Amino acid sequence: MKTNFRMLEATNKSEAVKSILDVIARNPLFLNKCTSPLFCVVKSLSTNRSRKSWLNHCSWEDVRDLFIEIKTEYYNYQDLVHKF
Repeated sequence: MKTNFRMLEATNKSEAVKSILDVIARNPLFLNKCTSPLFCVVKSLSTNRSRKSWLNHCSWEDVRDLFIEIKTEYYNYQDLVHKF
């Protein structure tokens, strides 16, 4: 159940977009807990290029909120994995 996956940190929009795209490309188990409408739209796009374009057209606040949601689920998953 343990994983070597490490989510990238972000301090600005471009880093957040890069981190989100990396997580979606790797498709870890904790993504099943993400339920925001923006995440559903981005996940449903077929290519990384279209996902990146979509995220770059979103506001910084929307990208930040999506990054925070994914990061929260990542930490929750890490807590669960390290508990056992």
